[in-house]
Formats: sequence, structure tokens, C-alpha cells
Amino acid sequence: MKTKFTIFTLLILVSSILKAQEVIDNYTMSYFNKSYDIEASKEKNGDFTVYIQVSAERVSTKANYMIKSDRLNEFKEALLFTRDKYLEWAKIAKDNNVTDMTKNIDAKFPNIDIAWLSSKWFFSFGEKLSPTFMILKNGQFVVSFVNKNTASSNRYIDETTYWVFADVKEFDEVIQKLDYDKIKGKLEKIENKANLFK
Repeated sequence: MKTKFTIFTLLILVSSILKAQEVIDNYTMSYFNKSYDIEASKEKNGDFTVYIQVSAERVSTKANYMIKSDRLNEFKEALLFTRDKYLEWAKIAKDNNVTDMTKNIDAKFPNIDIAWLSSKWFFSFGEKLSPTFMILKNGQFVVSFVNKNTASSNRYIDETTYWVFADVKEFDEVIQKLDYDKIKGKLEKIENKANLFK
């Protein structure tokens, strides 16, 4: 009986988490040959949080960058800056036959929270994103974001997250889908539909 109650409680908790976050879009990254969800959840004051799914060290782990709506434009500006550096440095490398390089990009991303789901949800707050431009052995140009995250609830639990752009089109796709007004509009549509059946 106790086991059934525990399972029931867990199902309620999981469903409330899933209900709060709505899938509003997705994007693809060729480096991992994978598609990722972009989710959002509306808050009572009208603001929202965006959850960008990224890769994790453990393949079975679901990981998200969490960005508050009031930091979204700042996040997009930093991503645009990173994209432009990627274009500039890729051209310089091609023109000068540079085949081996790793260099940090000085982009000013706002601090974000990172969440990952393994046995349960863990969170690492106030994480800094630092993009790195790299030329891989196969000659491919990439920008990688790698974060070693420690759970706020347990310093012995950690997870490394990866976000790797291998083409300017991938930057453009993500930037275009992080539009404040579009996300807010999609969340309002979802809320309006739900309100029809109260």
C-alpha cells in the first residue's frame, strides 16, 4: 500500500512539472544529429521562463538551460555576437589555412540556471555560459558551450551539459525561435484553449 501511495505521489508531481512546461518549438544540431525541444512556462505575473533542451554527458539525461523572459533579449544578443564571431573566425581560418585552433569568444551571456533530470530534477543556479570556437580534426568549425554543473541540493551530484553549433544556420534557427513576442503569444494561445474547458 505504501509503495502504491509513493508511486501515485510521484506521478502527480511529475505531471504537474510537465503540465507547467509547454513545448513551444524545437531545433536541430548537426554535431549530435539530434532534435531538441524548446519549452516555456508562464508565471502568475505574466513573465515566463524558457527551457532550451541541450545535450548532457549521460545520454539518458534530459538537460535544459533555463532563461527568464526579462533576460531573453540579452541572451539573444550574446548569441548573435557569438554567431558573428563564428562567421568572422571561420573566414579568417579558411583564408589563412588555419587547421588547429581553440579560442574563447568573449560573449556576455546573462547568468542562467541549468536543470537536468536523472533520478529526479536537479538544478544548478547562476551558471555562466562561455562559448569556445574550435577547429576539429576533420576541419569542421564549431562553437561549443560546455558546463560542469553541480546540483544545488547535493554537491556530490553533477552533470556536464553540451551545446554545440556547427553551422551559422543553427545559430539563426535558435535565435529566431527565442523571440519574446512569439513565445508569449504561443503561451497565451495555450492558456486561452485551457480556459475554454474550465
